Amino acid sequence: MPARVLLAAVGAGTLGYGGWLLWAQVVWQPDFVLSLAGWLVVGPVAHDSLVVPVTALGAALLARTLPSPWRHAVVAGLVASGVLLLVGIPLLTRPMAAPPNPGLDDRNYWPGLLLFLLVLWALLLAVTAAYTGAVGARRRHRRHPVVSEGDER
Repeated sequence: MPARVLLAAVGAGTLGYGGWLLWAQVVWQPDFVLSLAGWLVVGPVAHDSLVVPVTALGAALLARTLPSPWRHAVVAGLVASGVLLLVGIPLLTRPMAAPPNPGLDDRNYWPGLLLFLLVLWALLLAVTAAYTGAVGARRRHRRHPVVSEGDER
């Protein structure tokens, strides 16, 4: 219980600090306030109405078709991919609102996003394949232990 209270206090403090920083930067003009409201409302709504149901549906379908280690890896990959796509959509779909910051905004984000997703899935599948192979080898060894020549029982 004390850990939860501590985490809640840290979260509330962080949220308050972020709100204070945001308040100092708000330009109180209708178009800016409308844009800010869109960011603060559309993000959570998109997460709750798109990412969560798609991930839950995918996980439910995979739970019926994939064996356990693969199921966990694929569900983790779906969650990470969904969150990454949701976070990356603003950079992929709209021009920057301010002049580009050299080295930060002056790149094409599509190749980076696709490369990250490729590496994520390759690592997830490689680690799961290695884990599945190691577990399978242990199970086979338990069923058919290797008996050496001097070990006759």
